[in-house]
Amino acid sequence: MRGSRSGKTTARYLLAGVSLTVAYAVAGKLGLLLAIPPGYASPVFPAAGIAVAAMLIGGAATLPWTFLGALLPNLWAGAGQLDRAGLAAAAITAAGSMAQGAVGGWALRRAVGYPAALDNGRDLTRFLLLCPVCCLTGATLSLGGLAALGAVVPADLPANWLTWWVGDTIGVLVVLPLMMVMLGEPRPLWRRRALPVALPMALFFALFVAIFVRVSTWESDQSLFEFRLLSQHIVDKVHSGLNEQELFLDQLASSFAGHTPLSHADFHGLVQILLRRFPMIQAVEWAPRIALSQRQSFEAAQQSDRPGFEICERGKTGRLRRAGTRPWYYPVSYVEPLRGNTEAVGFDLASDRDRGAAIAMTVAGGAAATAPIRLVQEHGQQRGMLLMVAVPGGANGAGVVLVVLRMGTFMDGLLAPAEATLAVRLVDADRNEVLYDGFPPGNAADFVRVFSFGGRRYRVETVPTPAYLARQHRWQSWSVLVVGVCSTGLLGALLMLATGYTRRIEITVEERTRDLQKVNRQLQTEMRERQQAEAALRQAQKLEAMGHLTGGIAHDFNNLLTVVMGNATLLHDRAADEPARRRAAAILAIVERGERLIRQLLAFSRRRTLRPEPVALQGRVNEIAEWLARSLREDIEVTIDVPEELWPVSVDPGEFELALLNIAVNARDAMPNGGAFRLEARNIRCGGGAASGGLVGEFVALTLSDTGTGMPAEVMAHAFDPYFTTKETGLGSGLGLSQVYGFASQSGGTAMIASRLGRGTAVTLLLPRAAGAPTLSTAAPEDPLSAPASARILVVEDDREVAEATRELLRDMGFATHWARNGEEALAHLKAGPPVDLVLSDVVMPGGVSGLDLARTLRERRPGLPVVLGTGYSRYAAQVVEEGFALIEKPYRRAALAASLRAALERARS
Repeated sequence: MRGSRSGKTTARYLLAGVSLTVAYAVAGKLGLLLAIPPGYASPVFPAAGIAVAAMLIGGAATLPWTFLGALLPNLWAGAGQLDRAGLAAAAITAAGSMAQGAVGGWALRRAVGYPAALDNGRDLTRFLLLCPVCCLTGATLSLGGLAALGAVVPADLPANWLTWWVGDTIGVLVVLPLMMVMLGEPRPLWRRRALPVALPMALFFALFVAIFVRVSTWESDQSLFEFRLLSQHIVDKVHSGLNEQELFLDQLASSFAGHTPLSHADFHGLVQILLRRFPMIQAVEWAPRIALSQRQSFEAAQQSDRPGFEICERGKTGRLRRAGTRPWYYPVSYVEPLRGNTEAVGFDLASDRDRGAAIAMTVAGGAAATAPIRLVQEHGQQRGMLLMVAVPGGANGAGVVLVVLRMGTFMDGLLAPAEATLAVRLVDADRNEVLYDGFPPGNAADFVRVFSFGGRRYRVETVPTPAYLARQHRWQSWSVLVVGVCSTGLLGALLMLATGYTRRIEITVEERTRDLQKVNRQLQTEMRERQQAEAALRQAQKLEAMGHLTGGIAHDFNNLLTVVMGNATLLHDRAADEPARRRAAAILAIVERGERLIRQLLAFSRRRTLRPEPVALQGRVNEIAEWLARSLREDIEVTIDVPEELWPVSVDPGEFELALLNIAVNARDAMPNGGAFRLEARNIRCGGGAASGGLVGEFVALTLSDTGTGMPAEVMAHAFDPYFTTKETGLGSGLGLSQVYGFASQSGGTAMIASRLGRGTAVTLLLPRAAGAPTLSTAAPEDPLSAPASARILVVEDDREVAEATRELLRDMGFATHWARNGEEALAHLKAGPPVDLVLSDVVMPGGVSGLDLARTLRERRPGLPVVLGTGYSRYAAQVVEEGFALIEKPYRRAALAASLRAALERARS
């Protein structure tokens, strides 16, 4: 996965870099189309804004791509001369553009930061001031390097530098905000500026460019007016010069067409004046037409003056050789000046295709010019051409007279007066071959004219010289540049300031809205907390009232149950027949139900005395599963999930088992057609949140869930209320879940219920983690019903019926008993009466000495005398346990009573 993410990051980086390179190259090429003579600096260069924006947004990682993007248009512009100097110039210009992007982006990051909102006067002022300053970098470095290479004339540096600087400044002022709209941060602000900022600036930029192009074109037309007039004059001079050569040839042809033959001397005399007047003429020649049959006699006649003369032609290797056989020959017979042109003597003009075509043309009528040729006599780079006129016949016979023109010399002579103004290129338009090239490297023609002469078309191209352009004043275009810079910066600043102000207002409104929403949420939370507090207060008041009510009746009710249970137990044990035993058992069952009701009410109102101890649930899984299964039906599947690392909990085991039993019974009744019952436990740490009922500390979450019918929300809200039940009359007391809630709360935790109609119910008990480890009892079991021999018990009870029932139960177990009505009477009996081995006292008694006071007194006066305190209900019961006294609850069960008394007697003996 890490490799995949790295590959995606690299691909995104490469895509962004290539996009930057392409965008810079295209923008740079478009900018160079507006370059102002005499240099190639552009007055509007959008690529500069792309470079600075890329550095501002993407950092230094964008610089190599900027260099590559700047290199491409410079190579493109110099594609015609990609020599070492051209490559160096392109690299220097690209390096200057990269450096300017680095400086501009870094300066803006330091001045306004990034993300850059540019939405206030301070940041916008810094932006407007920094842009022109940073753009000094590219113009200075690039033109300095180009001047060192000799690519820019020193005289042109100021104009080029100023144009370069202005163009880059406009590019940054216009394009950087547009780039920020597309890619800048913060995105929400710049995305919103697409219409109010980017669109007006783009339209203004286009309008400004259109105005500049129009003004520059008009200004260029005005400044080139003299140049174009002179260019046309040059075209006319070239044409006239060629016509003058044609006129001379016509006169010479007339001399050869006469009745008097012309000798070499005559020919020499005729052409000397022409050669002195026209230095561009390399040679004047006479080539008679010789038939194949005349060849031998002609060569013999010429050899009298020029030994070794023969008609020749050039072979494939370029060397002269004897001409082959053909019907007609046009060998050069006379040539002036002879010196330097001896190679031309005897050369058959018809052997060359181009010269042959010109001969055919002039024979047909008029003068004829050849295509550009390499002169036989010329060993340099100068090109030439032949101009021919046919001689139809005469004393010397038919043939052609021609001049060989040095086109370089010809053009230099014509251009000398205009060389400071323009440069000229003469091209044979039919062959597209250059006859003369005076253009500076890399320049394109500004003026082009085509004329016809000698059966061919010629193109004259001119371009103004840098000196001429330097003399022209272009104040209008510079005025447009100045206005463009100021207007662009001002427009962008106003638009960004306006949108920034609007955005700040919106942010302020959003912040105020968020504050109001926060306050509203706080108010709602406080209202919910107040409602919860009020509900908790009502619950506490309900519990307090229930506690007072339950506590008020629990003592008397349990005393009544004690009398009933004691007598019913004796009746059951002494029953003479089975019907009597069943009746006694029925009485005992009713007593147990009454006792359970009182226990549940006391548990819900948190008035029941709990005896918490560490309990390890994972060690009792089998036991819990067994008695849960007995409480449920066979068609209900029981699942227990208790992890090994579960913490022990601090609970009263009896009340804990009763709570689980109450939950299981409710689950059983909710699944009449069977289902699943699950008990699962986990360790949790509570931090006081609402999810944990405000508890703090370490707890065990015990969740008991069923797949039963569930309950609606209105029923679930009252599930823990006492006497609330949805069962039919007689099938539920409504105290089961209230005991669960009371037990969990009094244990230091809480109980929560979750249910959905038709989806089942889950009750979660949060029970506190026990501080100590669970203890295991290892004592051997004894018969709790057997009394120690000769044990005497003093029963202290203010209620005569309770006292008699208790004494009768004790006597039945084999104890000897005495009775005292209250604590004072008990103290008097212990002082003067028969000795006793144990005191069994009620906690709550009238008079000045309660059962707890009696126990404290006996601990001081007779520390070896065991005391067991019994209660139906007393608010002092918890204190009894805390002070270490044995406590037994009413109504007394025979086995529980016997076990408590035996334990107390055993502790006293040990």
